[in-house]
Amino acid sequence: MNRHYFSRFAELAALSTPASADFATLSLLHQRWPSLIPFENIEVLLGRPVSIDVEQIAEKLLSRKRGGYCFEHNLLFRQILEEIGFSVTAHLARVVWGQEKPDATPQTHMLLTVALDGVRYLADVGFGGVSLTAPLRLEEGEQQGFCLKRFSAEEWLLSVKSGGKWRLMYRFADYACEQADILVASHFVATFKTSLFRHNLMMAKIINGQQTNMFNRHLTLYGEEKQEQEASSFAAFRTSLLAFFTDENVLSEAELRTIYEKTA
Repeated sequence: MNRHYFSRFAELAALSTPASADFATLSLLHQRWPSLIPFENIEVLLGRPVSIDVEQIAEKLLSRKRGGYCFEHNLLFRQILEEIGFSVTAHLARVVWGQEKPDATPQTHMLLTVALDGVRYLADVGFGGVSLTAPLRLEEGEQQGFCLKRFSAEEWLLSVKSGGKWRLMYRFADYACEQADILVASHFVATFKTSLFRHNLMMAKIINGQQTNMFNRHLTLYGEEKQEQEASSFAAFRTSLLAFFTDENVLSEAELRTIYEKTA
């Protein structure tokens, strides 16, 4: 397999070191990704179709310098990792964010596991709101502010420490999913009438080393102190939204106006 997609990402990330299928490369790519490519659901919010074809995803995320949601991020990330020589498996997850108990929800999230030197790692560059910046060993226990537990013989449960307590993120099956499963899950997220993605703007990125999230017109920065601000005008909204992108011309003024109106 050639390194077509990796080369395009390396150019965007200004990577000068050669990549090989080792932990150092996996860690570097995982760390760079959420600082370069934002999580965002603008296409769904605008009622446009979302493709899970890797070439179309790459054109959007790498060439047009946009972002996307979990399926787009992790499908492209999987392709790049496989080009380098990693053994990668895709999994579907049930998001339990905001729940006190990990009750069953639809499988609306996608993540990856990477097998390397006899060890499996969780790799996920597409969970909006909490940007994972490093792979996690697929084993029970706390790692880098996250915690993995066995939920059942076939499932894992991931949590994150926030505000001094553990918050549930998602539970995922230990077996692989197929491309057809990803297609159905992505279609559900993008089109189901009560899907959160259809009615709200959701953005996330590591900006200047800080987790930065935007929900509709509300901006939250998670640094040493949590900072929050509400965009009280279109100009303020425009500035906040475009800060997630490396190209200020990534969206037209008409698109920005429409997004602003939909977040009222």
